[in-house]
Amino acid sequence: MSRAIKEVTEALNQPQILATKVSFLRDPEEQDVLRRRFYSIHNFPGILGIIDCTHVAIVSPRNNDPLYPEHVYVNRKNYHSLNVQLICDPDLKIMNVNSRFSGSAHDSFIWAQSPIHGANIQKESSTHFFLLGDSGYSTRPWLLTPLLNPGNHGEELFNERLSSVRTIIERCNGVLKNRFRCLLRYRTLQ
Repeated sequence: MSRAIKEVTEALNQPQILATKVSFLRDPEEQDVLRRRFYSIHNFPGILGIIDCTHVAIVSPRNNDPLYPEHVYVNRKNYHSLNVQLICDPDLKIMNVNSRFSGSAHDSFIWAQSPIHGANIQKESSTHFFLLGDSGYSTRPWLLTPLLNPGNHGEELFNERLSSVRTIIERCNGVLKNRFRCLLRYRTLQ
Protein backbone atom coordinates (compact mmCIF):
# COMPACT_ATOMS: atom_id res chain seq x y z
CA MET A 1 0.00 0.00 0.00
CA SER A 2 2.70 2.54 0.91
CA ARG A 3 4.50 1.94 -2.41
CA ALA A 4 1.32 2.84 -4.30
CA ILE A 5 0.91 6.03 -2.27
CA LYS A 6 4.53 6.95 -2.98
CA GLU A 7 4.11 6.34 -6.73
CA VAL A 8 0.86 8.34 -6.96
CA THR A 9 2.35 11.18 -4.91
CA GLU A 10 5.46 11.32 -7.06
CA ALA A 11 3.35 11.30 -10.23
CA LEU A 12 1.09 14.09 -8.99
CA ASN A 13 4.14 16.16 -8.06
CA GLN A 14 5.10 16.27 -11.74
CA PRO A 15 3.64 19.60 -12.99
CA GLN A 16 2.79 18.22 -16.44
CA ILE A 17 0.81 15.33 -14.91
CA LEU A 18 -0.91 17.40 -12.22
CA ALA A 19 -2.00 20.03 -14.76
CA THR A 20 -3.76 17.40 -16.88
CA LYS A 21 -5.52 15.69 -13.95
CA VAL A 22 -6.33 18.61 -11.62
CA SER A 23 -6.96 21.98 -13.22
CA PHE A 24 -9.17 24.91 -12.42
CA LEU A 25 -11.11 26.00 -15.50
CA ARG A 26 -8.78 27.91 -17.72
CA ASP A 27 -10.97 28.66 -20.72
CA PRO A 28 -14.39 30.35 -21.00
CA GLU A 29 -15.95 27.38 -22.81
CA GLU A 30 -15.13 25.08 -19.87
CA GLN A 31 -16.61 27.64 -17.50
CA ASP A 32 -19.84 27.89 -19.51
CA VAL A 33 -20.22 24.10 -19.65
CA LEU A 34 -19.71 23.82 -15.91
CA ARG A 35 -22.10 26.68 -15.12
CA ARG A 36 -24.78 25.04 -17.25
CA ARG A 37 -24.11 21.66 -15.59
CA PHE A 38 -24.52 23.09 -12.07
CA TYR A 39 -27.65 24.92 -13.17
CA SER A 40 -29.23 21.85 -14.80
CA ILE A 41 -28.64 19.72 -11.71
CA HIS A 42 -29.22 22.21 -8.89
CA ASN A 43 -31.04 25.14 -10.52
CA PHE A 44 -28.44 27.48 -9.00
CA PRO A 45 -27.05 29.95 -11.59
CA GLY A 46 -23.42 31.01 -12.02
CA ILE A 47 -21.75 28.27 -9.97
CA LEU A 48 -18.35 27.00 -11.12
CA GLY A 49 -17.29 24.98 -8.11
CA ILE A 50 -17.64 24.23 -4.44
CA ILE A 51 -14.80 24.84 -2.01
CA ASP A 52 -14.03 23.26 1.36
CA CYS A 53 -11.15 21.94 3.39
CA THR A 54 -10.67 18.50 4.91
CA HIS A 55 -8.17 17.25 7.48
CA VAL A 56 -5.73 14.49 6.57
CA ALA A 57 -4.13 12.93 9.66
CA ILE A 58 -0.34 12.79 9.81
CA VAL A 59 2.23 11.47 12.26
CA SER A 60 3.34 14.11 14.74
CA PRO A 61 6.25 16.09 13.27
CA ARG A 62 9.49 16.38 15.20
CA ASN A 63 9.35 18.90 18.04
CA ASN A 64 12.74 20.40 17.26
CA ASP A 65 11.99 21.76 13.78
CA PRO A 66 11.99 25.58 14.13
CA LEU A 67 10.37 26.16 10.72
CA TYR A 68 7.51 23.72 11.28
CA PRO A 69 6.91 23.30 15.01
CA GLU A 70 4.79 20.33 16.03
CA HIS A 71 1.99 22.37 17.63
CA VAL A 72 0.93 24.07 14.36
CA TYR A 73 -0.13 20.69 12.98
CA VAL A 74 -2.64 20.07 15.81
CA ASN A 75 -6.14 20.81 14.52
CA ARG A 76 -9.28 21.84 16.42
CA LYS A 77 -10.12 18.16 17.02
CA ASN A 78 -6.76 17.77 18.76
CA TYR A 79 -4.91 15.51 16.30
CA HIS A 80 -2.04 16.20 13.90
CA SER A 81 -3.10 16.90 10.32
CA LEU A 82 -2.77 18.83 7.13
CA ASN A 83 -5.76 21.00 6.24
CA VAL A 84 -6.32 20.28 2.54
CA GLN A 85 -8.40 22.62 0.38
CA LEU A 86 -10.45 21.12 -2.45
CA ILE A 87 -12.63 22.65 -5.15
CA CYS A 88 -14.89 20.21 -6.99
CA ASP A 89 -17.46 20.23 -9.78
CA PRO A 90 -21.00 18.75 -9.65
CA ASP A 91 -19.66 15.32 -10.66
CA LEU A 92 -17.19 15.23 -7.72
CA LYS A 93 -14.20 15.89 -10.00
CA ILE A 94 -11.51 17.70 -8.04
CA MET A 95 -10.55 20.83 -9.99
CA ASN A 96 -8.15 22.36 -7.48
CA VAL A 97 -6.22 21.06 -4.46
CA ASN A 98 -3.97 22.82 -1.97
CA SER A 99 -2.27 20.65 0.65
CA ARG A 100 0.43 23.07 1.81
CA PHE A 101 -1.05 24.03 5.18
CA SER A 102 -0.95 22.56 8.67
CA GLY A 103 -3.98 21.37 10.61
CA SER A 104 -4.24 24.57 12.65
CA ALA A 105 -4.63 26.74 9.53
CA HIS A 106 -8.16 28.08 9.09
CA ASP A 107 -10.02 27.37 5.85
CA SER A 108 -10.30 31.09 5.02
CA PHE A 109 -6.55 31.61 5.56
CA ILE A 110 -5.75 28.74 3.20
CA TRP A 111 -8.12 30.19 0.59
CA ALA A 112 -6.58 33.68 0.96
CA GLN A 113 -3.16 32.17 0.15
CA SER A 114 -4.47 30.24 -2.86
CA PRO A 115 -3.15 31.19 -6.30
CA ILE A 116 -6.71 31.27 -7.65
CA HIS A 117 -8.09 33.46 -4.84
CA GLY A 118 -10.17 36.51 -5.61
CA ALA A 119 -8.72 38.79 -8.22
CA ASN A 120 -7.12 35.89 -10.04
CA ILE A 121 -10.53 34.23 -10.44
CA GLN A 122 -12.08 37.44 -11.77
CA LYS A 123 -9.19 38.01 -14.21
CA GLU A 124 -9.60 34.54 -15.69
CA SER A 125 -13.27 35.01 -16.51
CA SER A 126 -14.95 37.51 -18.79
CA THR A 127 -18.33 36.77 -17.19
CA HIS A 128 -19.66 36.64 -13.64
CA PHE A 129 -19.50 33.37 -11.71
CA PHE A 130 -19.21 32.06 -8.16
CA LEU A 131 -17.69 29.44 -5.96
CA LEU A 132 -19.81 28.16 -3.07
CA GLY A 133 -18.32 27.83 0.40
CA ASP A 134 -19.44 27.29 3.96
CA SER A 135 -19.46 29.80 6.82
CA GLY A 136 -15.72 29.22 7.33
CA TYR A 137 -15.19 31.61 4.41
CA SER A 138 -16.02 35.29 3.99
CA THR A 139 -18.56 36.20 1.35
CA ARG A 140 -16.96 37.91 -1.64
CA PRO A 141 -18.31 38.91 -5.06
CA TRP A 142 -17.00 35.57 -6.41
CA LEU A 143 -17.57 33.41 -3.29
CA LEU A 144 -21.06 32.79 -1.94
CA THR A 145 -21.45 31.65 1.66
CA PRO A 146 -24.48 31.25 3.94
CA LEU A 147 -26.11 34.43 5.22
CA LEU A 148 -25.35 34.68 8.94
CA ASN A 149 -28.72 35.95 10.17
CA PRO A 150 -31.30 35.45 7.44
CA GLY A 151 -33.88 38.18 7.87
CA ASN A 152 -36.65 36.86 5.66
CA HIS A 153 -37.99 33.75 3.97
CA GLY A 154 -36.04 34.42 0.76
CA GLU A 155 -32.75 34.54 2.67
CA GLU A 156 -33.65 31.35 4.53
CA LEU A 157 -34.37 29.64 1.19
CA PHE A 158 -31.02 30.88 -0.16
CA ASN A 159 -29.22 29.30 2.82
CA GLU A 160 -31.13 26.03 2.37
CA ARG A 161 -30.32 25.87 -1.35
CA LEU A 162 -26.67 26.74 -0.79
CA SER A 163 -26.43 24.08 1.91
CA SER A 164 -28.05 21.54 -0.39
CA VAL A 165 -25.58 22.23 -3.22
CA ARG A 166 -22.65 22.22 -0.79
CA THR A 167 -23.30 18.57 0.03
CA ILE A 168 -21.43 17.86 -3.21
CA ILE A 169 -18.07 18.80 -1.66
CA GLU A 170 -18.90 16.77 1.45
CA ARG A 171 -19.60 13.77 -0.78
CA CYS A 172 -16.39 14.45 -2.70
CA ASN A 173 -14.39 14.39 0.56
CA GLY A 174 -16.17 11.19 1.59
CA VAL A 175 -15.55 9.45 -1.74
CA LEU A 176 -11.89 10.52 -1.71
CA LYS A 177 -11.32 9.22 1.82
CA ASN A 178 -13.26 6.04 1.16
CA ARG A 179 -11.23 5.33 -1.98
CA PHE A 180 -7.92 6.26 -0.35
CA ARG A 181 -8.54 5.02 3.18
CA CYS A 182 -5.09 6.12 4.29
CA LEU A 183 -6.54 9.67 4.31
CA LEU A 184 -8.90 8.79 7.16
CA ARG A 185 -8.10 10.03 10.66
CA TYR A 186 -7.30 6.60 12.03
CA ARG A 187 -5.00 5.69 9.12
CA THR A 188 -2.31 8.29 9.83
CA LEU A 189 0.12 9.20 7.03
CA GLN A 190 3.83 9.37 7.76
